[in-house]
Amino acid sequence: MDSETFEKSRLYQLDKSTFSFWSGLYSEIEGTLILLFGGIPYLWRLSGRFCGYAGFGPEYEITQSLVFLLLATLFSASTGLPWSLYNTFVIEEKHGFNQQSKKQGCKNEEVLAVLGHELGHWKLGHTVKNIIISQMNSFLCFFLFAVLIGRKELFAAFGFYDSQPTLIGLLIIFQFIFSPYNEVLSFCLTVLSRRFEFQADAFAKKLGKAKDLYSALIKLNKDNLGFPVSDWLFSMWHYSHPPLLERLQALKSSKQD
Repeated sequence: MDSETFEKSRLYQLDKSTFSFWSGLYSEIEGTLILLFGGIPYLWRLSGRFCGYAGFGPEYEITQSLVFLLLATLFSASTGLPWSLYNTFVIEEKHGFNQQSKKQGCKNEEVLAVLGHELGHWKLGHTVKNIIISQMNSFLCFFLFAVLIGRKELFAAFGFYDSQPTLIGLLIIFQFIFSPYNEVLSFCLTVLSRRFEFQADAFAKKLGKAKDLYSALIKLNKDNLGFPVSDWLFSMWHYSHPPLLERLQALKSSKQD
């Protein structure tokens, strides 16, 4: 990577990190205020009033749940739209991604090397393993949901003292109660994903495509202004793919001349 591209990728990564910090901070503040001021039970009561205007009483829980989802989606879209627009039309535009630009692309041998990497995922059973993990996680989550859904104190903690709507139970349990578990699971899946990527790269090596995969990874990273330098702890927690330098180092040992 030449110095000009390195500087461009550094500035792009800096802008993305700054945007991620402020948008994440806003999301945390918004979520905290919604919990503190009873936003969820308020929206549920509001959806009930709308249903009442249409002639649907409290016994029509499914109808009220659909209205609740509609209102929640509209609220989420309205608060998230400014951030999405800023990301697309300010940050991406600034760095030249919000336009059609001609890129060099990969040569045929490099495309074959990337294909060899993807075939490695298939040959080593990574897709099947991910499906099994996903199904086991779903079983565990719904089993715990069945255990917790009947706990009145759980609903009362979120402002629902007189009713226990199923949709609200799903929201409380999966979004809030499972939050620590989801963070740990996400980290474990990230570690597993990185391991799978190294294994797929090694499979491409065995096919004699180490040199072509090496150059293809550099081109793809350059086209997307990926910053090659990253903190090991940050990348371990956030990156589902190993950093570029780590993948290149693993390929370099057996790269063909």
